[in-house]
Amino acid sequence: MDTQELQRALALHRQGQLQQAESIYRKLAQMDARHFGVAHMLGLALLQQGKAVDAAQQLQHALSLNPDSAEALGHLGDALKSAGQSDAALLAYQAKLRQRPDDLETLFQCGLALHSLHRYEEAVACHEAALRLRPDGPRILFSCANALVELGRFDEAIARFDRCIEVQPDFDGARRNRGILKLLLGDLAGGWPDYEHRRPKPADREIKPVAPDWMGEDLRGRSLLVSDATGLGDAIQFIRYLPIIAAGGARVSFLGNRRLFRLFRPLASSIEFLSELPADRQFDFHCKLLSLPALCGTRMDTIPAPIPYLQAEPDRVDKWAARIGDHGFRIGISWKGNPSRTIDAGRSVPLSEFAPIARLPGVRLISLQKRYGLEQLQALPEGMQVESPGDDLDEGEDAFVDSAALMQSLDLVISSDTSTLHVAGALGRPAYLALKIVPEWRWFLNREDTAWYPSVRLFRQPRRDDWRSVFENMAAAIAQKLPTG
Repeated sequence: MDTQELQRALALHRQGQLQQAESIYRKLAQMDARHFGVAHMLGLALLQQGKAVDAAQQLQHALSLNPDSAEALGHLGDALKSAGQSDAALLAYQAKLRQRPDDLETLFQCGLALHSLHRYEEAVACHEAALRLRPDGPRILFSCANALVELGRFDEAIARFDRCIEVQPDFDGARRNRGILKLLLGDLAGGWPDYEHRRPKPADREIKPVAPDWMGEDLRGRSLLVSDATGLGDAIQFIRYLPIIAAGGARVSFLGNRRLFRLFRPLASSIEFLSELPADRQFDFHCKLLSLPALCGTRMDTIPAPIPYLQAEPDRVDKWAARIGDHGFRIGISWKGNPSRTIDAGRSVPLSEFAPIARLPGVRLISLQKRYGLEQLQALPEGMQVESPGDDLDEGEDAFVDSAALMQSLDLVISSDTSTLHVAGALGRPAYLALKIVPEWRWFLNREDTAWYPSVRLFRQPRRDDWRSVFENMAAAIAQKLPTG
């Protein structure tokens, strides 16, 4: 082994010159493939450059040379975590903890891995062990609080968020998540201020010179730019505030996803829809769409619900009515959200869970699903059928215009917590919503109705991951609507 070259690589590594260090490590590895130090440091250099998969392979090789290296085990866990392999990362962290039970960072990372695997009780135990070593670690307090929320231990979670913010007042993530929890618990007055601590988007910086933030000033005769960079469901839910503000005398412009503009057309003729910020255009004020509930002082008893605030296009209603016919009890279904969003964890429903409803006499299940989860149509339980309305449903550039029209000919819409449900609710169509045991804040707790969408009935998991009970309860409710005899 060329020790001089190894020392040069290590020096470059310490200076942050990772590519140069990697190059030398690779040359040295070709000279001696069984040198643990070279293999380990090459894996670390790859990890620090974001090459997680290559790093994991290299670190596994290093551990084959020295299985007892706690440092290599920790780095392997980090690489596997970055590669999205939480289960394998957990095993690496646990192996390191067997050697170093009081390693603070490894306890913390172990807790995060357990959380990502939905093993929340164990995640809390890991974080509690880490807090015994560092009682005021803000990251640990924050992560422990998040796991406690998933377990429904809300008072303990609030206490952890409070302590985290006390220790680090500028921890925006803790403020935001505390706000979300307060909103979930129905404390809208207490939740909105914290909820405003959302992570800025790059577009927010572009808007700053164009208009100052609206903080509730009188808008009569003034212009307000409302921007949105959230999911489609959020936009559909909170767009209801724009006509209210416009009716108060403001000139309202909405900067958002142009795919929704056609669906939003019925809102108010005075609202301007923009897909990009106009050059050299000035506005009196700006706010984010999701800030409007707070700025409008929304409380549980003042949630605006002028249902319907969206309407389907008549010619499309006729088209889809003719397409699906009027026989049977027609139920449109949607079961899966965007899996790339972390918020989707646990809220999508396996299509097979709809089987108790499919078995009801005269019921027709009609798919409203787009893009995600369509492969499940090829593996339905025996006797279960789901109709496709056609590949042309919402195939154009405009989102949901066909789904909205099709819903007018349905007796019911059943959905997991996806944007499809928001369309049905905004149209005032009867709908059932399947909710995980700790849902998004907007659905609150312990109620079957929602003031956001009066036509929607909520069906909640009685236990974590128990979709069977949810759909059996739905089937029983639908059976009461079906004709007898």
